Amino acid sequence: MSVDVFGILKYLILETNNTHLIDHIHQFKYIDVNNQLEIIRSLLVQRPPNPPIESKINGEINKLITWRNNNKIQTSTKLIDQNYLYKNKIISLWKGDITTLSDVSVIVNAANSALLGCFQPEHKCIDNVIHTNAGPDLREACYQIMLKQEHEEPIGSAKITPGFNLPARYVAHTVGPTILRGSNPNSLQINQLRNCYISCLEALECLKDELDKSIAFCCISTGLFAFPQQMACEIAVDTVLEYFDKNPDSSIQQVIFNVFSKKDQDLYQKQLSRLDKYEKNQLKTFENPNIAEAQRLIEKADYLLISAGAGLSASVGLDYSSNELFIKEYQPFLKFGIKNLYQTIGFPFPTELDQWNFFLHHYINTYKKWPKTETYQQLFNLKQQFEDWFVMTTNADGFFVKNGFDSSKVLTVQGNYSIIQCSKNCKDDAYESIDGLSEKYPLTSSSQIPTCKNCGSKMQMFLRMSRYFNEKIMDDRRNNFHEFLQKVVDSGKKCVILELGVGLNTPSILRYSNEERVEQFPEVFDLIRIGIGPSSSISPKLMNKAIVIDADVKTAINLICNNVN
Repeated sequence: MSVDVFGILKYLILETNNTHLIDHIHQFKYIDVNNQLEIIRSLLVQRPPNPPIESKINGEINKLITWRNNNKIQTSTKLIDQNYLYKNKIISLWKGDITTLSDVSVIVNAANSALLGCFQPEHKCIDNVIHTNAGPDLREACYQIMLKQEHEEPIGSAKITPGFNLPARYVAHTVGPTILRGSNPNSLQINQLRNCYISCLEALECLKDELDKSIAFCCISTGLFAFPQQMACEIAVDTVLEYFDKNPDSSIQQVIFNVFSKKDQDLYQKQLSRLDKYEKNQLKTFENPNIAEAQRLIEKADYLLISAGAGLSASVGLDYSSNELFIKEYQPFLKFGIKNLYQTIGFPFPTELDQWNFFLHHYINTYKKWPKTETYQQLFNLKQQFEDWFVMTTNADGFFVKNGFDSSKVLTVQGNYSIIQCSKNCKDDAYESIDGLSEKYPLTSSSQIPTCKNCGSKMQMFLRMSRYFNEKIMDDRRNNFHEFLQKVVDSGKKCVILELGVGLNTPSILRYSNEERVEQFPEVFDLIRIGIGPSSSISPKLMNKAIVIDADVKTAINLICNNVN
């Protein structure tokens, strides 16, 4: 499939009449595709439904959205694990992205009274998510409904539209009550929320073309609408059960309560625990075209190149953007106002002693304390089936070696937390292990800060954070990597590049190099790109030449490795 991404972007920019955007339109052709896609998303979110999008461009937009949706791991309603039985109806609880739920008749959108979607690109509301993944035809369908209706959608009612590019066949749009944050809902608002659920169920009953009817409810009116989560959960479950009490001959077979947070999951689990568990008498199978194609490429390849970025570390718990992780593991450094590990990069610690104590603490937490993980062990076992393999990573955490990978075949291009080097890089061998220094943690005196044994200069972490980075430390592994690539190209055999969680912080190191290999040697290299958000975008010219899986690395690797022969 080929999509004219820049053509879509150019059309939408010209529509805006924004002089600044139009004057710089030629520059947008040369920015990274992920930025192009984000601008397209933003412009579509803000774009009114009238006038309609030109047919040819609309076709390209739908192709692009379909391609991106197909890259996501979808979950069939038939494969949901947590199921209960009530009056011969299946009541399910599922935590995940409602736009990836397949084999479902209807998903429910918590809409606003205009029923046209959210027009604010920065909002993470479900209205925005559903419209983004359905495509602009959904806004057009809602617009036609509102034109005929000639008034705002009443609170508690529901309207049905097709799902367009979504896996779900239909979308039920319902407007829930809005609560003043921190206040308690009154009786009117409670009844309005009940009516949302009843209206959606009744709308599904009216769909004559659906035989095995199912509906997935989001947590209506919580989030931005501020309805208290526990009360909303109780209303949702009670209303659905009461509906089946009053309608024993309902044509609806399954109701799914879809949640996105652990808190909501716990609330619904408690409410549903009073029901009988339902065990499906069927074999559970998983089918996803991109996962299956990734498995096929791996099975036919002779060589493996693992190309890993921060998304891999994050998937096994070392998430640099996580405030929770920092609070749990880095308490001595909360006093500096740091909230997550990303903020420590280049952070101006009050003293060198504070900085060294942070580095030592981080080293002890990653190299010493962090356990081996299932994902790395799966990768370790996966490489065994290849004639040869290599790892190139921007991660300095040492997780590959910790999990048993031969260090001579792991190139950590951004450095390594286990090594300190001369801050002046006075000699090629002016570096040493950090182990001896870590035994003195925490350092209590500036006299304990290490100095170079050759020139007396202060030492620094072996991280690519200054022009004195000692490239020679990695020379042997870099040579090994180049020899591996040369052997692969000379052999003419297939090499699969398994790119894991590589974003756009340093794209030239891994991301662009991988794409260049596929373009230069298409008969040799196959690319499997796995990651979330920017880590799952790819140049339009490579859409037909690479497998993209938009998913958490841990989830995707588990699915791939559990089914590779």
